[in-house]
Amino acid sequence: MRTILIEDEPHILRMMERIIQTEPTFKWMGSFNDPIKALAFLETQDVDLVFLDIEMPHMSGLDLAKKLPPTTQVVFTTAHSRYAVEAFDVQATHYLLKPITEEMIQDLIPRVMKRHESILQSEQHRICTIQCLDNFSVKTQDGDLVKWPTQKTEELFAYLIYHRDKVVNKWIIAETLYPEIDEPQRALHNVYNLVYRLKKTLADYDLSISVQTINNGYSLHLDEVCGCDYHDWLDANPKPSSQAEMNRRLFVDKDYTWH
Repeated sequence: MRTILIEDEPHILRMMERIIQTEPTFKWMGSFNDPIKALAFLETQDVDLVFLDIEMPHMSGLDLAKKLPPTTQVVFTTAHSRYAVEAFDVQATHYLLKPITEEMIQDLIPRVMKRHESILQSEQHRICTIQCLDNFSVKTQDGDLVKWPTQKTEELFAYLIYHRDKVVNKWIIAETLYPEIDEPQRALHNVYNLVYRLKKTLADYDLSISVQTINNGYSLHLDEVCGCDYHDWLDANPKPSSQAEMNRRLFVDKDYTWH
């Protein structure tokens, strides 16, 4: 995996450089203590993984990460846990709290390799970014917003994202999304139409997301190349924020009542 290091503290940079150079998983391509020079390098070189310090002069690691392509994984290194929420907001693969140890990097390898392999396998699909915190949106690799055929189609997608990889019974979906309909069969018919529209929209945008029909329910599966800030929070250990704070930030621009 083509890897670079961006860190303004020389002793930390040398220590991480030694670890990366001796680990066969990584192909070390360079180390930088200046984020501006690192960004110039990244504009001409394809890199799979960046270990990126957050607090640096001239440009923060958070700002630099926003300029990277979605196929480049970012692992933030920071001395402050307060940056964890912002790290997940820019779809970081992980963040490491200083002091960095060889064991921490070894523990990280399975996570970055899993995502890297998924990126390689999904090159024929378009990568997407799903934002659930604050304003809800789905963007393609090119930064285009996914346009949903109906508001209910969008809500079904959000509902399945919220119930990550779980099979949600079709009757529960009908009751949740159509509480005003007294006839269960009519509500269920509407769910069938929503699922069809959702599948068609995902196919039209060629996204690495699939809707799976399992028994009497539906489940949404995201490939690793599709980043979701809410799922990143679910995976985080320790959690960068409380469940109560997360619930306050979910889908705030929508009037969803089910979360």
